[in-house]
Amino acid sequence: MEPPRAVARLLEAGGRALTPWGSVRLAVYAVFGAPGARLRLLALHLLDRDTPRRMRLVASLAADLRGRLGDGCRVTTGGFERRLLRRDLARVPRAIGVLLHRSTPLLVAQPRAEEHVVEILRFASERRLAVFPRGISSSAFGGAVPTRNGIVVDFSTMARVLEIDPVARVARVEPGVRWADLAARLAPFGLAPLTTPSSRFSTVGGWAATGGLGLESFRYGALVDALLAARVATGTGRTLELRREDGTLRDFVGTEGQLGLFTELALLVREIPRTSGPRLLYFDGLSAALEFVERLAASGCRPSHVAVNDRERMAEENRLFRDRTRLAQPIVEERDAVLLHFDDPAEAASVPAGGEPAGETAARYLWSERFFPLKAQRLGPSLLASEVVLPLSAVAGFVGEARTAARRFGAALSVEMSVTRGEREPEGVVIAAFACDASHGLDYTLRLGLVQLLTRAGMRRGGRPYGIGIWNAPFVRAAFPAERLRELARRKRELDPHGLVNPGKFFRVRTRLRNVPALLFGPRANAAALALLALASPAVGALGRALSRRRPHAEGWRIPAPEEDGGRRLLVETAKRCTFCGACVSTCPAYLLTREELVTGRAKLQLVETLSRGGAVRAEEAHRPFQCFACGLCEEVCQTRLPLVACYEALERWIAERDGRPDELIAAFAARADAERANFSRAFGLDLPEWPDREAEA
Repeated sequence: MEPPRAVARLLEAGGRALTPWGSVRLAVYAVFGAPGARLRLLALHLLDRDTPRRMRLVASLAADLRGRLGDGCRVTTGGFERRLLRRDLARVPRAIGVLLHRSTPLLVAQPRAEEHVVEILRFASERRLAVFPRGISSSAFGGAVPTRNGIVVDFSTMARVLEIDPVARVARVEPGVRWADLAARLAPFGLAPLTTPSSRFSTVGGWAATGGLGLESFRYGALVDALLAARVATGTGRTLELRREDGTLRDFVGTEGQLGLFTELALLVREIPRTSGPRLLYFDGLSAALEFVERLAASGCRPSHVAVNDRERMAEENRLFRDRTRLAQPIVEERDAVLLHFDDPAEAASVPAGGEPAGETAARYLWSERFFPLKAQRLGPSLLASEVVLPLSAVAGFVGEARTAARRFGAALSVEMSVTRGEREPEGVVIAAFACDASHGLDYTLRLGLVQLLTRAGMRRGGRPYGIGIWNAPFVRAAFPAERLRELARRKRELDPHGLVNPGKFFRVRTRLRNVPALLFGPRANAAALALLALASPAVGALGRALSRRRPHAEGWRIPAPEEDGGRRLLVETAKRCTFCGACVSTCPAYLLTREELVTGRAKLQLVETLSRGGAVRAEEAHRPFQCFACGLCEEVCQTRLPLVACYEALERWIAERDGRPDELIAAFAARADAERANFSRAFGLDLPEWPDREAEA
């Protein structure tokens, strides 16, 4: 028995939330419909799976969009590849994700120019489909996660450095440019970005949309201070040219694509210092370290970067160092510390008195590790964190409250903070992190509640969340003054009248059941829920401690041998430790050749997780990972130092047993790679000129 047409449409509603009447019709059919059909209907609807009807819709939409974009743009329709884009860094328990959103996109489009972005937005507007921009998805708050079935715009193919003006010190780039690639293109001119994120493989457009507070912001400010101009495409398919002087550019920075999608950005860059160096100071207590930073900020001394690590964070560095080197001797002292970096080491003479200087080796080691903020997940095997921006004067109180809350949950909290100069006073981007295990559902879910409690503690002390997305939407009023938030909402209605650009988050969370679970994301309801959780935290924490005691976190990770259980144990244990940061995507030559995420390290590990729990993957998609050079570049940049090449070999054996070996696909891939050697040279910077001999020029 086929479901009634009205009920069938509920399956194919393009991710739109159910109306109350729609919920009634679905429930009535679930009770009175044909048993087999109703069970299948409910399962497919609840799990957000493709049905034959939806696949026909996907094929029709893809054909129409390809016709409008032309041959140069890839439009993805594969089920597993689309499902890959349902998440970002955060691992959301499946039950929660299924309850909240239909997050599998109908299409993934890879534009190559601004006109393609405009056409995608017009296409989506005509069909009332939601559009979700995506860079490398290196945030954890849901800003790039689809909230309904729509179109994901993957900006990885808009990754050109359009112009570098070494005289004016300005770079003009497309939004998909990775910060590491921009730095490589600037280096031959003796230039570098003013500030960068700790995820150097994230995109310029993505970081601008998120907020842009990061490394070397103490001296050079936030990314918004470096931006001179931008072009954006709005929800109606219009393009806007924004400039710093007209005051409108700031509205698009930190608003996560709500007002429009970046298609081009122009930013100031700086000269690479001839000499530079770090300095590390130890303190007896976090309060002493923070007091020193306050005096430093008031002194007029301007190191490029200032960071504070608490003693637990320094102990974590030693555990990771031992795991890497198998050496017993620690690399740093396990004390609260302040890391400074100077463009000119002579400036270190003006640093206020305070602290005990560390050796140069420890200072340089910590500075060299600045681009690996998620490396502790190797020991976790998962990691959760609250990330808040606080006035310096509020940091000590926040950390004390956060430690108390974490102890109740049996979590070992580590704290690190990057100091920025702020608009009125110096601020700290504080990351309070703790290890956990996402594969243990109840324990992990309890700790997600702890993250919310930590963020709430920061808000009560005058802070704001770093990133809004879905999970921090209850705190959006802390991120923006009321008048500014109203103005942003007005501009949203003006530029995106149908509410199709990155909907269901930021201003207001909407779920697949409209406001039933979404009520908890409202500021008042969320505050009440967190107040109750705080009151119940002794009992909830006791349960968390009991669970964590049964599953102690290891001092190091013993990598399973490739032959254990046919390689399956190696695959599963490695997949659990993948941060999903996307560093392997940016450096993968197979991805640069094919633009298929299925060939990348993080996609292969997601495939492992899907296969290990019995998920369905078509042979055509399961064979894609065979397109691999086994070059090991992914291992070079992996934050958690995963044995990726060994995993690829084990995965290929597993897939070959399951679906056969795709010899024709491998041969075609090799032939294509051989024919496009020049593209590899350009992509990896092998065509760049030599670094200019600046000493000779002088």
